[in-house]
Amino acid sequence: MVSSSREKQLDWLNPEEYQMIVAPSLKVSAELAASRGDPTLFQDLPSMLCLTHLVSQLKDYYIDEWAVMSAMSSESSLHQAPEAACMMVLAEGNVEKAQLPLMVDSISRAYQQVVAADILEDTNKLISRAWDAMKENDHTQFFALLEQAAKTFVTAIDRWERSRHG
Repeated sequence: MVSSSREKQLDWLNPEEYQMIVAPSLKVSAELAASRGDPTLFQDLPSMLCLTHLVSQLKDYYIDEWAVMSAMSSESSLHQAPEAACMMVLAEGNVEKAQLPLMVDSISRAYQQVVAADILEDTNKLISRAWDAMKENDHTQFFALLEQAAKTFVTAIDRWERSRHG
Protein backbone atom coordinates (compact mmCIF):
# COMPACT_ATOMS: atom_id res chain seq x y z
CA MET A 1 0.00 0.00 0.00
CA VAL A 2 2.83 2.40 0.85
CA SER A 3 4.47 1.97 -2.55
CA SER A 4 1.30 2.80 -4.45
CA SER A 5 0.66 5.94 -2.39
CA ARG A 6 4.32 6.87 -2.81
CA GLU A 7 4.10 6.48 -6.58
CA LYS A 8 1.10 8.82 -6.56
CA GLN A 9 3.09 11.36 -4.57
CA LEU A 10 6.02 11.31 -6.97
CA ASP A 11 4.11 12.53 -10.02
CA TRP A 12 3.51 16.00 -8.61
CA LEU A 13 6.77 17.41 -10.02
CA ASN A 14 8.69 16.49 -13.12
CA PRO A 15 11.83 14.40 -12.42
CA GLU A 16 14.23 17.30 -12.96
CA GLU A 17 12.34 19.48 -10.47
CA TYR A 18 12.14 16.62 -7.98
CA GLN A 19 15.92 16.12 -8.21
CA MET A 20 16.58 19.84 -7.89
CA ILE A 21 14.11 20.74 -5.13
CA VAL A 22 12.81 17.76 -3.17
CA ALA A 23 15.52 15.07 -3.28
CA PRO A 24 18.30 17.21 -1.75
CA SER A 25 15.90 18.59 0.87
CA LEU A 26 14.82 15.08 1.85
CA LYS A 27 18.43 13.84 2.03
CA VAL A 28 19.61 16.73 4.20
CA SER A 29 16.53 16.64 6.47
CA ALA A 30 16.73 12.87 6.96
CA GLU A 31 20.43 13.09 7.85
CA LEU A 32 19.62 15.94 10.23
CA ALA A 33 16.87 13.91 11.94
CA ALA A 34 19.22 10.93 12.25
CA SER A 35 21.87 13.15 13.85
CA ARG A 36 19.18 14.28 16.32
CA GLY A 37 18.30 10.68 17.21
CA ASP A 38 15.36 10.05 14.84
CA PRO A 39 16.26 7.70 12.01
CA THR A 40 12.75 8.02 10.52
CA LEU A 41 12.63 11.84 10.02
CA PHE A 42 8.87 12.18 10.50
CA GLN A 43 9.06 11.88 14.29
CA ASP A 44 11.39 14.90 14.67
CA LEU A 45 9.23 18.00 14.19
CA PRO A 46 12.16 20.45 13.76
CA SER A 47 13.54 18.23 10.97
CA MET A 48 10.12 18.05 9.29
CA LEU A 49 9.84 21.83 9.53
CA CYS A 50 13.32 22.03 8.04
CA LEU A 51 12.21 19.80 5.15
CA THR A 52 9.24 22.11 4.60
CA HIS A 53 11.47 25.18 4.63
CA LEU A 54 14.16 23.76 2.32
CA VAL A 55 11.61 22.59 -0.25
CA SER A 56 9.77 25.90 0.01
CA GLN A 57 12.89 28.03 -0.46
CA LEU A 58 14.38 25.94 -3.29
CA LYS A 59 10.97 25.90 -5.00
CA ASP A 60 10.80 29.70 -4.78
CA TYR A 61 14.29 30.10 -6.28
CA TYR A 62 13.36 27.63 -8.99
CA ILE A 63 10.15 29.48 -9.88
CA ASP A 64 11.91 32.86 -9.84
CA GLU A 65 14.98 31.89 -11.83
CA TRP A 66 14.51 28.70 -13.83
CA ALA A 67 10.88 27.90 -14.35
CA VAL A 68 10.52 30.24 -17.32
CA MET A 69 13.28 28.38 -19.14
CA SER A 70 12.06 24.82 -18.69
CA ALA A 71 8.99 22.68 -18.89
CA MET A 72 7.74 23.62 -15.46
CA SER A 73 5.27 21.49 -13.57
CA SER A 74 2.00 23.21 -12.85
CA GLU A 75 2.29 26.17 -10.52
CA SER A 76 -0.05 24.53 -8.03
CA SER A 77 2.06 21.37 -7.89
CA LEU A 78 5.16 23.49 -7.25
CA HIS A 79 3.39 25.45 -4.51
CA GLN A 80 2.19 22.20 -2.93
CA ALA A 81 5.68 20.65 -3.04
CA PRO A 82 6.51 21.31 0.66
CA GLU A 83 3.28 19.64 1.85
CA ALA A 84 3.66 16.83 -0.69
CA ALA A 85 7.22 16.15 0.52
CA CYS A 86 5.94 15.92 4.12
CA MET A 87 3.10 13.67 2.99
CA MET A 88 5.62 11.40 1.25
CA VAL A 89 7.79 11.14 4.39
CA LEU A 90 4.75 10.38 6.56
CA ALA A 91 3.46 7.75 4.12
CA GLU A 92 6.93 6.21 3.98
CA GLY A 93 6.83 6.09 7.79
CA ASN A 94 3.62 4.02 7.63
CA VAL A 95 1.52 6.73 9.25
CA GLU A 96 -2.16 5.81 8.96
CA LYS A 97 -3.72 7.22 5.83
CA ALA A 98 -6.50 8.92 7.82
CA GLN A 99 -3.87 10.73 9.92
CA LEU A 100 -1.86 12.09 6.97
CA PRO A 101 -3.90 15.25 6.22
CA LEU A 102 -4.09 16.13 9.93
CA MET A 103 -0.35 15.71 10.41
CA VAL A 104 0.53 17.68 7.27
CA ASP A 105 -1.84 20.43 8.38
CA SER A 106 -0.18 20.50 11.83
CA ILE A 107 3.27 20.75 10.23
CA SER A 108 2.03 23.56 7.98
CA ARG A 109 0.60 25.48 10.92
CA ALA A 110 3.80 25.04 12.94
CA TYR A 111 5.82 26.16 9.93
CA GLN A 112 3.72 29.32 9.61
CA GLN A 113 4.52 30.10 13.27
CA VAL A 114 8.24 29.64 12.58
CA VAL A 115 8.08 31.94 9.55
CA ALA A 116 6.13 34.52 11.54
CA ALA A 117 8.76 34.40 14.32
CA ASP A 118 11.27 35.85 11.85
CA ILE A 119 14.17 33.63 12.97
CA LEU A 120 15.32 32.29 9.59
CA GLU A 121 17.53 35.04 8.18
CA ASP A 122 20.81 33.12 8.66
CA THR A 123 19.23 29.93 7.31
CA ASN A 124 17.93 31.74 4.23
CA LYS A 125 21.33 33.27 3.47
CA LEU A 126 22.85 29.78 3.47
CA ILE A 127 20.07 28.43 1.23
CA SER A 128 20.68 31.31 -1.17
CA ARG A 129 24.39 30.46 -1.29
CA ALA A 130 23.51 26.78 -1.79
CA TRP A 131 21.25 27.68 -4.71
CA ASP A 132 24.07 29.69 -6.29
CA ALA A 133 26.40 26.70 -5.90
CA MET A 134 23.84 24.42 -7.55
CA LYS A 135 23.47 26.81 -10.48
CA GLU A 136 27.25 26.60 -10.92
CA ASN A 137 27.08 22.77 -10.85
CA ASP A 138 29.09 22.65 -7.62
CA HIS A 139 27.06 19.85 -6.04
CA THR A 140 29.52 19.26 -3.20
CA GLN A 141 29.25 22.91 -2.12
CA PHE A 142 25.47 22.83 -2.69
CA PHE A 143 25.02 19.92 -0.25
CA ALA A 144 27.52 21.35 2.27
CA LEU A 145 25.64 24.66 2.35
CA LEU A 146 22.25 22.95 2.46
CA GLU A 147 23.42 20.83 5.42
CA GLN A 148 24.71 23.97 7.14
CA ALA A 149 21.36 25.68 6.47
CA ALA A 150 19.49 22.71 7.98
CA LYS A 151 21.61 22.76 11.14
CA THR A 152 21.18 26.53 11.40
CA PHE A 153 17.43 26.08 10.98
CA VAL A 154 17.01 23.58 13.82
CA THR A 155 19.32 25.60 16.08
CA ALA A 156 17.12 28.64 15.47
CA ILE A 157 13.98 26.55 16.16
CA ASP A 158 15.43 25.13 19.39
CA ARG A 159 16.51 28.61 20.56
CA TRP A 160 13.09 30.05 19.68
CA GLU A 161 11.29 27.23 21.51
CA ARG A 162 13.40 27.80 24.64
CA SER A 163 12.70 31.54 24.57
CA ARG A 164 8.95 30.91 24.21
CA HIS A 165 8.80 28.42 27.06
CA GLY A 166 11.67 29.65 29.21
